[in-house]
Amino acid sequence: MGKIAFITVRYGLDVTGGAEFHCRMLAERLIRYYDVEVLTTTVKDYTTFIPESKEGDDELNGVKIKRFNNNPFDKNSFIQLQKRTKKARKIRRLIYRLKLSNIIFPLFPIWNYQKEIEYKLMKNHGFYSDNLLHYIEDHQEEYDALIFLTYENAITQFGALIAPEKTILIPTAHLESMLFRTINSHLFTKVGFIAFNTDTEREMCAQIFQQKLAKNQVVSVGVDITPVSEKELQLVKQKYPEQYLLFCGRIVEGKLNNFLDFFITFKQKYKTDLKLILTGDLFMPKVNHSDIIYTGFVSESEKTALIQNSFAVVNPSIYESLSLIALEALSLGKMVIANKKCNVMIEHERKSNGALICYKSSRHLHDILVHLINNPKIVKEKGFEGVKYVAENYQWNIIINKLRAIIEKLKLK
Repeated sequence: MGKIAFITVRYGLDVTGGAEFHCRMLAERLIRYYDVEVLTTTVKDYTTFIPESKEGDDELNGVKIKRFNNNPFDKNSFIQLQKRTKKARKIRRLIYRLKLSNIIFPLFPIWNYQKEIEYKLMKNHGFYSDNLLHYIEDHQEEYDALIFLTYENAITQFGALIAPEKTILIPTAHLESMLFRTINSHLFTKVGFIAFNTDTEREMCAQIFQQKLAKNQVVSVGVDITPVSEKELQLVKQKYPEQYLLFCGRIVEGKLNNFLDFFITFKQKYKTDLKLILTGDLFMPKVNHSDIIYTGFVSESEKTALIQNSFAVVNPSIYESLSLIALEALSLGKMVIANKKCNVMIEHERKSNGALICYKSSRHLHDILVHLINNPKIVKEKGFEGVKYVAENYQWNIIINKLRAIIEKLKLK
């Protein structure tokens, strides 16, 4: 039995976030085949970066965990460095926006402009941990594979290049300015393998990193639904309104993207009992409205019950590489309403035959909601399409076999 490590900045049952949950699902399924460890920090809150967990060894659901304290975070220094590192990514993003990627990036696939100042920025990031990185350096020979989740964090940027030949990067990348940093032209081209979540993500990265992009494949992730008892299902029905839209995840402006405003104007314009329920930790000012309900953190079983009782699940984020909550909802026969500014969601919309539907404006969202409220038969039919889509594309046995094959190839190098 070989030994592998997952490296992620946060890990635990009480950590909300798609990438963190993604990591936990993979780690827990691979303990049948490997000695699995997770290397992570003691941070839970990504806005304060204050260590909250105890440094040292831990275990969760059969997975060994090693937690390391992060370096002290100086927010002012970080902000100043952010301002100084804009040029390179702005130039690279402009090339992409002007559709010149296939002309310029093949000539200059790897950049060095502002590389040192960008790495300095990463060293000043709140998740940066000398202790964790030193551990990888000292113990790299013990592992057959080092699997890093999310490309943009400081641990991945440094840690993935310690032993790149045995590194698997699961970037969870989406179209955002930080993807165009110079340092990513080193990360995405030097690691041993890249496991993408969707065709959209893979094609985007191929455009940016061109012929130097590391060996790669769409691996994705399966859907993990926590069972819910009939009693808990009934308790949720009694506790919450009869008809509601459901949002699950970090409640932050970058995830909601004006959806609260769009929903409030919808309620002002149309007479309907539809409510909006927001689950998860709050990282933005609370909007006080009689039709918006905040639940705070909920258990996985309660989340399942909330999805099952919902009218539809919403994901207004434009920064998605997959969207686990969308797949969970579709697998449970619920429609998903998403943002058309997110290319991954457009891919889901097309492949799911409209079980996931994208809005492009406030008015378009209103039209979608009115149409679905007035046509419950369509909602039910599209629910069946969603179940079929997930069953055909996100089966765990296929995904784990893909990842195991990649690990075994790296072991032979």
